[in-house]
Amino acid sequence: MSRLLERVAGALGLGARAAVVEQTPPCVVFARIEERLMPLQRGLKYEEPLNEALVRAKLGRVTGGGSVQGTDGRIEWVSLDIQLVDAGRALQFTRRKLWELGAPVGSVLKYNFEDGVATVPIA
Repeated sequence: MSRLLERVAGALGLGARAAVVEQTPPCVVFARIEERLMPLQRGLKYEEPLNEALVRAKLGRVTGGGSVQGTDGRIEWVSLDIQLVDAGRALQFTRRKLWELGAPVGSVLKYNFEDGVATVPIA
């Protein structure tokens, strides 16, 4: 495949180096949303609209979600598992969309960054 890209780049006068496209690894994001929602409510309010927006913009997708219960059995907060194409524009798009969908203050996005975990507030 790389030989084909090199030939195409050469034919276009771009040289062999231009044919090598540096790919950014996908960014796996965990969203902690400080809202007490049942699973169906979480899906309707956050998972489905965020997934539709990410897929439409070709920036990623929601891969799952959960509702975290306290010791008393009540839901404390909800989470979303998100796979993004990068930690730049796609991450900012996700943050803005979750804020638009009503994620309350205290909600955050977490993702691996270099040697640690980065935490970004949503609101």
